[in-house]
Amino acid sequence: MANIVKAKAFCNDEVAYLAWETDGKIPECLGFMVTRIFLDTGERRILPTWVAFKSQSNPDWEEQDTSVWPIQKFSWRDLTLRKSRNTLAARSGPLRVKYEIQPVGPMKAGLTPVPPSDTAQPGKYKGKAIPLAFYGDAFETNEILASNDLGEISVGFNNGILSTQNLRKQLRTPKGKAPSPKQVEKRIGTVGDPLRDFLAGDVLPMLRTLFLRAEARNGTIYAALYELSDPELIDLLVRHADRLNLILTTAGKNDKGEWDTTNADARERLHKAIGAKRMQDRMFNTSEGIGHNKFAVLVVDGEPEAVWTGSTNWTPTGLCGQTNNTIVFRTRDVAQHYLDYWSRLHADKQPVPKPLSKPNKANQGAALREADRQPSNVAIDGGATQVQLWFSPNTERRLSPKTRTVPPDLAVLFDLMSKAKHAIFFLVFNPGRTAEDAREDPNTAVSAALTFGSYRSDLFVAGVISDPTAMPGYQPRDKNEPKVTLPAIYAPTGVPNVLMVRAAEIEDPIGDFDKELLKVGHAIVHDKIVVIDPMSEADCVVVTGSHNLGFKASYANDENLAIIRGNQALACAYAVHVLDVHEHYRFRAVQAEIRRDAELAGKPVKHAVNRGFLNENDAWQDKYVTPSQADLRSYLLADQ
Repeated sequence: MANIVKAKAFCNDEVAYLAWETDGKIPECLGFMVTRIFLDTGERRILPTWVAFKSQSNPDWEEQDTSVWPIQKFSWRDLTLRKSRNTLAARSGPLRVKYEIQPVGPMKAGLTPVPPSDTAQPGKYKGKAIPLAFYGDAFETNEILASNDLGEISVGFNNGILSTQNLRKQLRTPKGKAPSPKQVEKRIGTVGDPLRDFLAGDVLPMLRTLFLRAEARNGTIYAALYELSDPELIDLLVRHADRLNLILTTAGKNDKGEWDTTNADARERLHKAIGAKRMQDRMFNTSEGIGHNKFAVLVVDGEPEAVWTGSTNWTPTGLCGQTNNTIVFRTRDVAQHYLDYWSRLHADKQPVPKPLSKPNKANQGAALREADRQPSNVAIDGGATQVQLWFSPNTERRLSPKTRTVPPDLAVLFDLMSKAKHAIFFLVFNPGRTAEDAREDPNTAVSAALTFGSYRSDLFVAGVISDPTAMPGYQPRDKNEPKVTLPAIYAPTGVPNVLMVRAAEIEDPIGDFDKELLKVGHAIVHDKIVVIDPMSEADCVVVTGSHNLGFKASYANDENLAIIRGNQALACAYAVHVLDVHEHYRFRAVQAEIRRDAELAGKPVKHAVNRGFLNENDAWQDKYVTPSQADLRSYLLADQ
């Protein structure tokens, strides 16, 4: 009989990702039971799952253990590494764990039965129970450490994926309805609400820590922010007004054409608290560019100590309603470069309209652009980690979107992507339009990933795109044509290793999955991440920051971009975040494509509801034991 022959685990501060392989198909196997083992206490915890067998149903989305509903995949995300399976509670870190994976199948004479678990939920589902037995030995993964601190860098991720059945359960949404955006907005905007803290993950605590450090060390904070409307963070800024220097830019306009309504209340409060000498209104009341930074530098005794940056806007939506990341560099050299950039922004004054809601003709000056055209290179962690920092705008002038001139920061990114040996992972909001042949806008991370993946059959490319217009091959809908669901999957013919998905929701009940809320605000995936060869200690690269990874971000916006090489723990942490989001939306994208095909054929789709998904025979293994389905697992499990 075939057995598990290899298994590995990877993690960040929120989620663990497991992958394993067998030396063949395991006859009659119905899946795998997975147990988490806490190494510091010896506690064993069977992982939960919510998907029932086809002859059963789980209408109330109650969890069972994988000893009841096993995993019918050769990879898995442990979403409960730190978070509770059925409440809004969380474990404090760091956590040292490993996993035990064991095949199970129908109970038969002579086999060892799977023992009952004290964390299972008997009677919480409909249908006859299927007794299970072990169909092979347990196989252990490597040990992992779930922690924020990765050398002189700390990294945090939120749980802001709103398209989840768990959110519906926590909000007690009636069966058949998606959560109300207003209900979600109220909860995530209420300071101290358990749902807000749950969805914010470690992003919000890391922000609080920055201010606690400033208070404890009598430090000063220099911040440059794009969107600012979160009540807790505004209060935090006001409370520390005496130690704050702030550049607050414009956050878009409303449907009436009025600029900066998002930041208006915060701007008024902070002007009163800080004063004009230490607060600058950097107004971009124009569609030509934005002040898109979100960073804060801590300075103590005149020396910069740390910088907080990433993709997270200081809004309830940024903290809780989107996928986002934050990264803190606890090193003087990196913080100094951010402080220098802050000073350049402050010196590059823009016309302040009166009133502030009127349009203006903002455009960054030549001195700022010239200074930003050169990167800042820093070695940290004793030289083990190399950090290259880019700041925007970094072209000589604003360029036409039709230009083929590659901005200097993107030239470095594309060169690194072209040299990828095994894998490129990414998460993007909207870097710009992407054509299948990259002729429309080659200057985006998505276009580059598509180009290199199409020409390299040995390069695995996977990512998630939030804005439909950035999906390869996107075409605007003809207003005279019937509305059809937008494409949600891009997997080019003849290129088996490229799979890009659009963030999509479940629009119709499917099995035990019910309707979902895709987004609150303008995006659901708001990260700006590229990860290259995360399994390679020598070649791993993480690209993160506020930069949207497209052309306009380099020539028209205020942005920051960090390219980090040689920190494999950091690369794995970001890769797990990408894979978590990718797998979440891949299932939903498949459902969206089924709906789209039915719409195009003029045949309304009809899904089976109130039933499980798990097969009750071993046929589910077939697609996982064929070589074409093993590419990602082969890469993750290979000895690098």
